[in-house]
Amino acid sequence: MHTSAADSFQRDRLTWQSYLLIAYLAYLQSAIGPLMPFFRAENNYGYAEASWHFSAPAVGGILTGIIGARLVLRFGRKTAIWLGALGGILGNLLLIHGGVLPLSLGGMMLAGFAGTLLQNGLQSALSDRHGKWRAYALTEFNVSASVAAVLAPLLIGNLERFGIGWRAAIYLCGAYLVVLWLTFRSEPVPMPVKAKPQPNQARATQGLPRLFWAYALVLLLVGAMEWSIIFWGADFLERAVGFARVDASSLMTFFFIAMLIGRIIGSRLTRHYRNTTLLMAAICLAIGGFLLLWLAPSPALNVVGLFLAGLGSANLFPQGVSLALGIAAARVDAANARLGLCVSLAVLLAPQLLGGLADNIGIRNAYGTVLIFQVAALVLIVLANRAVARSAQYAV
Repeated sequence: MHTSAADSFQRDRLTWQSYLLIAYLAYLQSAIGPLMPFFRAENNYGYAEASWHFSAPAVGGILTGIIGARLVLRFGRKTAIWLGALGGILGNLLLIHGGVLPLSLGGMMLAGFAGTLLQNGLQSALSDRHGKWRAYALTEFNVSASVAAVLAPLLIGNLERFGIGWRAAIYLCGAYLVVLWLTFRSEPVPMPVKAKPQPNQARATQGLPRLFWAYALVLLLVGAMEWSIIFWGADFLERAVGFARVDASSLMTFFFIAMLIGRIIGSRLTRHYRNTTLLMAAICLAIGGFLLLWLAPSPALNVVGLFLAGLGSANLFPQGVSLALGIAAARVDAANARLGLCVSLAVLLAPQLLGGLADNIGIRNAYGTVLIFQVAALVLIVLANRAVARSAQYAV
């Protein structure tokens, strides 16, 4: 979307509910990486065993991708959203108190299923509510997520540092959800009005467009890159760079601060530049930042690279989602379910691959897989953007 002003964009109660709930989900998701060094040490887990807890949410997310759209149609978006929010905190409580692999892994599977259901419902509601302004709404939506993501590593490291304990960071998130429920429990979340297809359109509406799948694959690769950095960043800073465990966990805040700054900037740029342009600029910056994080010869430069990688990563997901949903606007709930499936596949495969490699070749060498994901995403973005430029069908 290419616009010059945002005076038609209105933030109603549904919009604010969506922003505050995605902040809740982003906090829970971004807490897993920074708490993992403490969780591993407490349970004496290796990288591979710990990585199962990064991949388990993806198993739940894949299930949501398969049946999520039908659940929304059956029970409605409002029910799906609030059940997803409840399942997220229950899953994380099972993780931090499970004590044995079946319980902690089961908790992460529940969190993945519920969190994907929540995110899909929120994205669909925002996309329908704001129409041509969906890119602006989804960018602000992700700004809200980034604000919350900054808090998770900061709280985990400092709550542990001051003797309160890292688990308190999850308890605080549960209290926040209770406040949201009391505030928004009566807010309706409408379902889309279904238009009857014309006879010559019936076949076309059966499947999602091929170009949608191109950007869905981009999001799979972007998810693999982003969550590999988030999940294993603290361990990389501790084992490969040499920071103390508490400091390594807290330093991940720089990645999330950068994502927040990047999304604030992106929300302004979205009014003036096409999504395709912003997506290309974001992947280039993410690659440059990661190379510095991975290969820099001094700890200070590693942290600068972490920041730049977060700055570039900030707009990959919101711009990619906006492009994909704009292309598949006629089937937004089905499209969101498939996007959730792609991202869940990334979370399932990438951290597990990196964790297995780290046990065998070390965390520094294993971290190079992130660059492979980035370069593959770059190539696909170039091809998909060219297809968009050649088509007058998509106003993206």
